[in-house]
Amino acid sequence: MSTRKDEASRPLWKRRIGLTAAIATAAMASMVAASPSFAEPAADDVPRTEQELIDTLTGLLPGDLQITESYATGLEEGPDSSVSLIADDGAGGVSLDLSAYRWATEDWHDIAGCQGFGEPEEGFTCEDTTLEDGSILSLITRDYQEEGDPEEGIEPYQGRDWEVWLEGPGGSDLEQPGGRAIVLTESKDLTDAADPDAYTPPLDLDQLAEVVQAPVWQSVLDAADAEYGGPEEWEEEVPDSSDIPASDLRDTFRALAPEGLEIVDVETEGAGYGSVTVDDGQGPGLVDITAYEAAPEGEEGGESEQSISIEEAELIAEEDEAVDGPDCQDTTLEDGTVVSVCNWPASEDDPIAMNWAVVTYPDGSSLDITAYNVANWDAEPTRADAPFTGEQLAEIATADEWRALFG
Repeated sequence: MSTRKDEASRPLWKRRIGLTAAIATAAMASMVAASPSFAEPAADDVPRTEQELIDTLTGLLPGDLQITESYATGLEEGPDSSVSLIADDGAGGVSLDLSAYRWATEDWHDIAGCQGFGEPEEGFTCEDTTLEDGSILSLITRDYQEEGDPEEGIEPYQGRDWEVWLEGPGGSDLEQPGGRAIVLTESKDLTDAADPDAYTPPLDLDQLAEVVQAPVWQSVLDAADAEYGGPEEWEEEVPDSSDIPASDLRDTFRALAPEGLEIVDVETEGAGYGSVTVDDGQGPGLVDITAYEAAPEGEEGGESEQSISIEEAELIAEEDEAVDGPDCQDTTLEDGTVVSVCNWPASEDDPIAMNWAVVTYPDGSSLDITAYNVANWDAEPTRADAPFTGEQLAEIATADEWRALFG
């Protein structure tokens, strides 16, 4: 599949892992350094706030569809807008997620339509149509199935997505550089369904297509152009991983960890990153250790334009009714080393717990140690909390042995 069109993840906790990665990346980066009509409606008609976006999407859905949960981010927060709803389908609920975003490109056709997803994988279907104005409408279905492995703590999962993409140029005509897309995904967890193949979603693909083609979404993107300028190149300034062997990272962690723990190596590829599972008698939990080199001489550190700060990430999480944000604190040591500690406990809505410590040295190199309450990335939680708190990880991560590895 294309790296641009990432497959929709399993429920909320996998979205949360992605947000956590963004927070950790932001911490390190900041420390080391188309509808058939593209007409522009009146500004007063543009939904900008969370509630306006929720009302707009809800108003385009069937009137008898009951919405039980909702969340949105709009132009008040950034150039990309999104809306997430949970609708009552009489069988546990179905999620509806809409995104309106832009990207920088000389030719938006390069990754538009079904060809932008690469070679079709099993369970994936796509049909695209070029509309009268030249924009491309793609109708997609995805099936997900995991058999599960009780010994590894992996529960079986079966789900299906119905998704529609409307892609067009980055402005009001087909000659402008850049691209823009409206994407609406309807997702259903069918794991417990007696007959998954018999399930009929509240909206079929044609109805989803009608929603993404509503002119209001193009007005949102037009407003983004006016308020934020054209889309910029996606160049995330993430530090390069170090050349420290994974075995050295694992061995150093093992030597510094408290006694009495069962620590098992997890095989990983490449240098600069290592993983172990840690069991303190309450179940195994994954621990990731990543070492980053300092930015090359002449390159300034600092937060990339596409990164988000810890404060912004916490705000995003706090505003999401289904996710409580992490508790993060920064400390600067006498030599200028910055230690960032975060704790993100599990909740009823999100069973994943993760705690981490990021140590950034004065030369810009950094170490990130993150602990989870899952034994591997495909497993459900194996314990109530991660095997280490952020503070315990910071105690390990600030040891001189790590600095010696950087040379």
